[in-house]
Amino acid sequence: MRYIKLKLYSILKEIFNNNEITVEFKNDKITVEDILEYLNKNIKSPQFNQLFNSLRFIANNKILEKKDIIPKEVDVIHVLPPSSGGVIDVKVLTNEHVDLNDLIKNLYIDGNVGGVAIFIGVVRKVNKNEIVQKLQYEHSEELITNKLKEIAMKYINKYNLFSVVIYHYVGERKPGDLTMIVAVSGESRKNVFPALEEMVDDVKHNAPIWKQEYRESGRYFILGEDQVRAEDLKRISFSNK
Repeated sequence: MRYIKLKLYSILKEIFNNNEITVEFKNDKITVEDILEYLNKNIKSPQFNQLFNSLRFIANNKILEKKDIIPKEVDVIHVLPPSSGGVIDVKVLTNEHVDLNDLIKNLYIDGNVGGVAIFIGVVRKVNKNEIVQKLQYEHSEELITNKLKEIAMKYINKYNLFSVVIYHYVGERKPGDLTMIVAVSGESRKNVFPALEEMVDDVKHNAPIWKQEYRESGRYFILGEDQVRAEDLKRISFSNK
């Protein structure tokens, strides 16, 4: 048996009439998803159901994702409802499928939402009048998540958005594959449209993700609005002293 204490905050304390609850599992190896499943089965509250997909789980000062296995030494997890500044959901993906219907539904759970806008980036088949063979996205694991969250919060504050989703694929992507999903919800089209357009540009130009495009004429580094063909690079020899 394994027991985990869930520390509750804000509206969750009111719903549970307690600032913490203890959950019990038969197996030692459990994930955040297991905790969510347990809560979903055992907690019958319409208010809790509305918050269900927006909960955040933190242990040892680290945000836990749904698939994360809870470390054995962890016996306390902080469960956070959406903050006053809005809900942020950022992910770095490789080949994972995203259910767009579920994603959009989660954006208008809040009854105050009057508009949802979404951008879906797709690898084009032709660029610069050439066939595109593939894209290769490189990223910094250390920097990417915090940067995407920073971008999301920037536009939540600027446009008073209710929620922001930023998903970016990395690794190899072929023509027709998705590259990026950015979605926002707010009071109306007047704030979601400009926020979405600015945010997509911000992610493209400022997130620590770098794109190489493979075309018939060679491999190209895409640097903002510019491109450099790999074969044209002047390489140097450098040795550490």
